[in-house]
Amino acid sequence: MKFLASSSKSLLVIQTLAIIIFMIGLPFIQFSIGYLILSIIAFYCYSVIGISMMLHRYYSHKSFKISNTLKWFFTIFAILAGRGSPLGWVYIHRIHHATSDSERDPHSPHFNSFKFIGFNPKIEEKINYFIIKEFLTPVHIKIDQYYLGIILCFLLCLCLIDINLVFYIWALPVLIVSITQTCFNFFAHKYGYRNFETSDKSTNNIFLWPFILGDAWHNNHHANASKLSTKVKKFEFDPLVFLINLIADNK
Repeated sequence: MKFLASSSKSLLVIQTLAIIIFMIGLPFIQFSIGYLILSIIAFYCYSVIGISMMLHRYYSHKSFKISNTLKWFFTIFAILAGRGSPLGWVYIHRIHHATSDSERDPHSPHFNSFKFIGFNPKIEEKINYFIIKEFLTPVHIKIDQYYLGIILCFLLCLCLIDINLVFYIWALPVLIVSITQTCFNFFAHKYGYRNFETSDKSTNNIFLWPFILGDAWHNNHHANASKLSTKVKKFEFDPLVFLINLIADNK
């Protein structure tokens, strides 16, 4: 049972591919404000909707419920974000919460050096599949196994539409997602302020807010991981809650 192997190994390939496309494409791509706006939209779709809303609050912590149709629609952004399959991402994140800032933490800055680009989480050889038991379904296992192939198919589709879109809708936003998530994993457990005396060293970091919005209030989140909103103080704005309240299934 090596369900995590494909997506974890694909992370380096995906980040390397994004860098290569960015470097090669930079001198040749067609620049326009329209393309740039598409890139910004794509970044927030991947970072906020894909990672923060779906991988983090929906899949990892089950903070809200949505219809099956919306679940799979928004999961597309989570997959294209280039941070691993839902199965793999949730496993790492739940281990992080269970072992936060200890030697067993997959990405604690207190036991791992800062990497500007790259994400190589420490995964114990004996994987505890009970942690992700609800993900051991044919669909999620296939997504994990063919994670890289799914992204390559998406890039092929973009090429057939407009080769500039490979740069603006995927390579550039995914590269920025990679950098911001690496910074998040490092700085949100090292620098900032704390509202709660949690057992770990999580912090609220206002400088991360423009990129990950409410997830920047990371100490608040670690104090109450299943809570939908990360807002505690008046200025700690968490706009993602408004979107979730619009689409949530309250039945």
